[in-house]
Amino acid sequence: MTMVSPKKRAVIYARYSSDMQKATSIDGQILLCRKVAERNNLDVIGEFVDAAKSGLTEDARDGYQRLLDGVRSHDFDVIIVEHFDRLSRDPATIQRLKQIFEFNRVELMDQKGIYATATDISIASLYNTIYKPQLAEKVRRGHDNAVVNGKIPGSYAYGYRPTPGAPGERSIDENEAKIVLRIFEEYAAGRSTRNIAADLTREGVPTPGATRHKNKVGRTIWNHQCITGGRNGRGILGNELYVGVIHWNVRSTILNPETQKKQKRRNPEEHHLIVMKPELRIVPQKLWDMTQKLRSERAVRMFGPSGKPRRREVVPRNNEHPLAGTLRCGVCNGHMRIAQSSRDGGPRAACANAHQRGTCEHTRSFDMDVILKDVCRNIDVKLLSPKAIEEAMSAWQEERKNDRKKGSERETLERRRRKLTAEIERLSYAIANSRRKPDELLKLIDECDLERENIDARLQLLGDGSGNVIPFDHPKFGELYCSEVKKLVTALKTNPKATETRVAFRTLIGCIVVHPGRKRMPYEYTPYLNSAALFGKQLFPEKGGKGKEIGKSAYYNNGGSEKSVSS
Repeated sequence: MTMVSPKKRAVIYARYSSDMQKATSIDGQILLCRKVAERNNLDVIGEFVDAAKSGLTEDARDGYQRLLDGVRSHDFDVIIVEHFDRLSRDPATIQRLKQIFEFNRVELMDQKGIYATATDISIASLYNTIYKPQLAEKVRRGHDNAVVNGKIPGSYAYGYRPTPGAPGERSIDENEAKIVLRIFEEYAAGRSTRNIAADLTREGVPTPGATRHKNKVGRTIWNHQCITGGRNGRGILGNELYVGVIHWNVRSTILNPETQKKQKRRNPEEHHLIVMKPELRIVPQKLWDMTQKLRSERAVRMFGPSGKPRRREVVPRNNEHPLAGTLRCGVCNGHMRIAQSSRDGGPRAACANAHQRGTCEHTRSFDMDVILKDVCRNIDVKLLSPKAIEEAMSAWQEERKNDRKKGSERETLERRRRKLTAEIERLSYAIANSRRKPDELLKLIDECDLERENIDARLQLLGDGSGNVIPFDHPKFGELYCSEVKKLVTALKTNPKATETRVAFRTLIGCIVVHPGRKRMPYEYTPYLNSAALFGKQLFPEKGGKGKEIGKSAYYNNGGSEKSVSS
C-alpha cells in the first residue's frame, strides 16, 4: 500500500508600508500566496498581517511578532511571502531571520514557489542595501520639491490646519493661533516656560497633541518642553513658520546600528531650504525678534557663552539605579524622574508632574543614593517584622480576590515578552558580527533575559495561580520569606548596582512614596510591598534555576492590593 506523505503546514505573512496606504495590498498578497501554496501542495493553516507598518521596524509589528512566536513553537513548516522585503527591509534583519528559521526547521518561500536558500537571502539583502538609500533619496527629493512650491510635507504645527483636498497646504487655526500669540507675548514679558505651561494646564487648554491623535483627545497637560523645544530648540518659540518662513531639512534622523535607536543630527547650512510663506504668519516680526533675543540671553546666562547646556554625566542613570521606576510623589502620587545631578554626579529625583508640567506643588528634588542607603539600613527591620509579614499575608488575600485585570495584564506581558525575545535575537546577531568586544551588548542581553524570565513567572501566576508558588498560608512561607529578605539586605550592602540585586529589589518593593519634607532634614518616605510578586517566589534563585522564580516590579498594582510596611 502506498503511503501518502502529509502536507506541510504553511502560513502566510503579508504587510504593506505606511507610505503606501493601500489596504487592498494585503488581500492581493494573501491571494497570491494561497495560489503558491496550492501549486506546491501546502496546507495553509494561518495568516499573519501587518497593516500600514514599515518594514524597517520589528517591535511595532504585532503580526510579525506572532509569526516569530509560531516559528519558535514549531507551529508550522513553511512561511510564504510575496517578497522577502515583506518580512524586513533591513539586510541584517533578513539574514538573522534566515538563521532563526533554519534553527527551528522552518522554510521560507516567495511567490516563485521556490524555497529560499542562503544565496537568495544574500541577494535580497544586497538589493535592500541598494534600494533603501535610493528610496530615501526619492522621498527626500519629493519633499524638497514640495517645499520649494510652498507646501509642507508631514504633520502640521500647532496653530495650523491642513487644507482639505490640497496635500501639503496649511491654513491658520484661529483658536490655536491665539494661544501661540499668547505664549510669545508672555515669554517676551519675562515669564518662564514652566509657568506658562502651568497656566495653560490649569485653564484646561488642549495641548498640541490633543487634536492630532485619537488616543489623546482632550489631553490638557502642557509640558514646558513643547514650548522651548529642548536641546534642538524646535518648540513653539523656535518655529519660524509662525513668522511665515518654511525652514526645511534642518535636521536628519540616522539609525545607530548598535543600539537600533534613532538620533537627530543637524544638517550643514547649505542643505537647508528656506521658503517665504507670509500668509502663514501668526507672530509679528518685532515680537519674534524680542523673543529670540530673550531666549539667547537666558541661554547664555544659564549655560555660559556657548548658550548650550553642558550637563555632568549622571552615574548611574535610568535603569541602572535600584530605585529607578520605584519612586512616587507623596503629593500627587505621580512618578518621579531623574531631573538633576548631585555634586558627585549621582542622580536626583523629582516629581515629574512638578518638574515638567507644573501641575504639582512638590518641587523638591531628592538624592537617590541617600534614599537607597537609608532603605538598605532599614529594610531588614521593616520587612522582617511581624507586622510586615502580617500585612503581606493580607495583600496576598486581596490579590487572590481581584482577578478582573488579569486578561489585560496578560496581553501586555505577552506583547512585552515578544519584544524582548526579538531584542535578544537582534543583539545576539550583532555580537556574532561585531569586530570589537561586545561587553555593552552582553549587558543588554542579560537585562532583557532577566526581564523575560520575570514575565514568564508572572504569566505562570496569571495562568492558574499555583504551579511552583508557595502561598502565604503555606507553613514554609515565613521561612522562605525571611531567607530571601536577608539575602536582599546582604546584596544591597555588598553590590547594590548588580543586575540580580536591582531585579530582586524591584520585585520586593512595589514603590517608595517620597513625602515633601523640610530642607536639610532627613528624607521622609514610605515603602510599599509589591504584593503581585510576593507569592513565595525566590528573589535570588539558585544558579541552576536561572532566575525563574523572580517576579517583575514593573507590573505592580498601586491600588489597594499593596500594603505599607513603614512603621
